[in-house]
Amino acid sequence: MKEKKYIQYLFFGAIAIFGLLTFYAITATETPRIVLFFGRFHPLLLHLPIGALIVAFFIDILGRIQKNYPVATVRNILGFTSFFAILTCFLGYFLSLEGGYESATLNLHLYTGIFTAVLTIFLFWYSLKPLFNTKNTFLLLFVVSLVSISVAGHYGSVLTHGDNFLTEYITPTPEERTIEIVDSLRMYDDVVTKIFDKKCVQCHNMTKQKGALSLISPEAMLKGGETGEILLAGNAEASLLYKQLVLPISHEDHMPPEGKAQLTKDEIWLLKHWIDQGLDFENYVINTKENDTLSTLLKDYLIFTKIEIPRAAASAIETVQNANFRILELVPGKAELNVKYLNKTPSIEEIEQLSLLTEQIIELDFHNSQITDEMTKVIRELENLKTLRINSKKITDKALQHLKDLEHLEVLNIYNTNISNEGLTSLLQSIQPKKIYAWQTQVDQKTATALEAEFNIKIQHSIVDGFVKESQLEAPEITPDGTLFTDTIHLNIKSRLKGVDVRYTLNGETPDSTSQVVTNPIILETSKTLKIATFKKGWLPSDILTKEYAKVTQQIKNFTVQKKPSPDYAATKKLFDLKEGSLSFKDGEWTGCFGYDLNTIIDLGEIKSINNISFNTLEDVGSWILYPTKFSVYASNTKNGNFKKVDEIAISRKGEGGEPEMKKVTLAVPNTEARYFKIVIKNHTKLPKWHPAAGNKAWIFVDEVYVW
Repeated sequence: MKEKKYIQYLFFGAIAIFGLLTFYAITATETPRIVLFFGRFHPLLLHLPIGALIVAFFIDILGRIQKNYPVATVRNILGFTSFFAILTCFLGYFLSLEGGYESATLNLHLYTGIFTAVLTIFLFWYSLKPLFNTKNTFLLLFVVSLVSISVAGHYGSVLTHGDNFLTEYITPTPEERTIEIVDSLRMYDDVVTKIFDKKCVQCHNMTKQKGALSLISPEAMLKGGETGEILLAGNAEASLLYKQLVLPISHEDHMPPEGKAQLTKDEIWLLKHWIDQGLDFENYVINTKENDTLSTLLKDYLIFTKIEIPRAAASAIETVQNANFRILELVPGKAELNVKYLNKTPSIEEIEQLSLLTEQIIELDFHNSQITDEMTKVIRELENLKTLRINSKKITDKALQHLKDLEHLEVLNIYNTNISNEGLTSLLQSIQPKKIYAWQTQVDQKTATALEAEFNIKIQHSIVDGFVKESQLEAPEITPDGTLFTDTIHLNIKSRLKGVDVRYTLNGETPDSTSQVVTNPIILETSKTLKIATFKKGWLPSDILTKEYAKVTQQIKNFTVQKKPSPDYAATKKLFDLKEGSLSFKDGEWTGCFGYDLNTIIDLGEIKSINNISFNTLEDVGSWILYPTKFSVYASNTKNGNFKKVDEIAISRKGEGGEPEMKKVTLAVPNTEARYFKIVIKNHTKLPKWHPAAGNKAWIFVDEVYVW
């Protein structure tokens, strides 16, 4: 009896609490945050009554069939179901107060949910009666409850995922109209809509409108959301939609929210272009010839007729293999083939065997074989060829005449041939492969550059794009990755290439072919700057790899920070743990400050002499992270005494962004004696004018403050 009373107290107590919260929400001028907090638990709890009701129904039917009805079990599960059905209704109502849902669908979901909760309560009440399981009314109520909860669940899925969530895959995928040239694309219908459908519409549709915003039609977009207009024709920088796209992903206003699929930089560029060009909802794209970036990005939205390639007959593949060709499937089990000739001197008879695989050959390689112009005739029959390599001095402009009908050709390698300016120009007037390798041909620099600009392709040859007659070696690899140590550090150096000399210096000089060769691990006992490179006769030396190794003389254990870094990233103690961060600001090693300076006081325990203070910092412009502007150091012998400035340096940066990068900042303070050092790492007052989010606060990320 006591247990039943406790359960009753719990049941009615919970109902009373949530009932009061509901009354509080209804009477308040603004929805209380505690109500919204509880509302977020609706998706978590709603599965409990659904699952429990289904289990109870299964046990009910099983008990009837086996003539051994578990009365107590069904009754207890129905009590559980009714309790959580009521809580789920309360929480669902709380969640609806956030807004952003289409009212008609929301009401259907709400009222069918309440109806289901009432039915489960009635079922539980009915189960308290003797011999309830013998009544047909009880079973009928059970079935109606399952139907009701299914309907409520359907409308819930519509609110969350859109009105076609259940039916999306019932009908065949509608065929898209073929668009094979950029000028046939409509900017809104064929580009903008696809971006929104893929990344935004899940939360901004007719039934689910987060922020009261829908992106499913021009009218809805121009109407805007609860904050007003989101698009300003001709000015993307002032449009709220664009502003939120370029916010750091950690910012609460960034869209899409963290955890959702993000727009790529190309998609953001296209949206910005569309807004800047006046929000054209009807016309075809314009000015593609004058804008190479636009033309290139729009190619991803072309829709070509899908080519169905049949599998080649086993006998055809065997015949071609017997003609000295190696054949590989590009994708295991698929028809597409990579074919390479293996001998030096092919015959016309061997080459002609390729006609057995005219549909299947996608990549064809005649590297280091003496193929001739006459032999290339069969290549024009390879209707799906995408990559072709013909490297022979016997190849002239005549061979290119046989390639003019290869409309799918994307990569053409004509290295070490006698192709001329005229021959390549003539070919490009018929087809335009995306990339052409023309090193050691008769194509000169001026013509190649002009053809690149005229046909919007990439041509690599002996002068353009850094092609050289000698290949360059790769830089060696060094382990461990870290550059900080307290006693000694053993550096293991290796190169992936055999027969190379790895040479190095530790005195700041640039290594050359006379520098010391690495034969054993390099052991450092003091701070050194290592410069290292690989050398081999007939090869260009590798780029010089420079690493600054610092012997930390005092590991910092006692410190105070004036304003703690952001709790979203590493804790303050990570500043002094000698574990260096990577190029990712989310790797757990970087501490971040958003809009303010990093100001810390370190305690060395006693008065000591130091020579340098350093720290590592990160820059990732797209995430609003910039290098700090200044590094200042102050010293004092008492923690609360007067700190005297020791020195400071400005921290330089250049450009307007790119890939993330790191730098080590060092301030030399030779023979400075003190117990306490105040370190101030200065942030930007705001993001500079060239930044897409100019005027907003900036992040600085710092790692590994150390003295040496």
